[in-house]
Amino acid sequence: MSIHPATAQMLRNFRFDHLPAALQAVSRPFHDLAHQLADTLSGPEVTKALDDLWKAKNWAVLVASTAALEDAAPAAAPAPGDVVLYRLTVADANDINRRRKDFQGSGSAEEGTGFVGHVGNDVQEGDVFPAVVVRVWSEHSSTCNLQVLLDGSDAYWATSRGEGTAAGQWVRKGGA
Repeated sequence: MSIHPATAQMLRNFRFDHLPAALQAVSRPFHDLAHQLADTLSGPEVTKALDDLWKAKNWAVLVASTAALEDAAPAAAPAPGDVVLYRLTVADANDINRRRKDFQGSGSAEEGTGFVGHVGNDVQEGDVFPAVVVRVWSEHSSTCNLQVLLDGSDAYWATSRGEGTAAGQWVRKGGA
């Protein structure tokens, strides 16, 4: 028995190979039933039945994916001493570079006065550096004060910075 083109088109909606394994297990029975119906029945009602079955499959996959998200453990809040990765803003980079230039211009480095200054390579917006979490503002918040460990003899104090991937934010190691 040949399958009507409209029915064949509907069968494409039952693919599941692009889904994560847990959702494939939910979607596969709908795929199998759709193909069984298309192989054994004919007429315009088959396309209508497949359309309704497709809607039911989508609802089932949605329920399963929502349940998976709710069951996922939330990321633990950062704690003082944790090392994260911080992305510099243009203002951060300007401040760091200005301090380093000011120290070099002061002559203290050449005089050997023991004065500790800001020495290191120039930085720019978007550069990512490790940072130590010094303070977390709330156990339910990802807003932290950070000591950013720069490529030089100094560190940068980044206060009240949130989690994220944009400049001025931090991510857990492996997430930058």
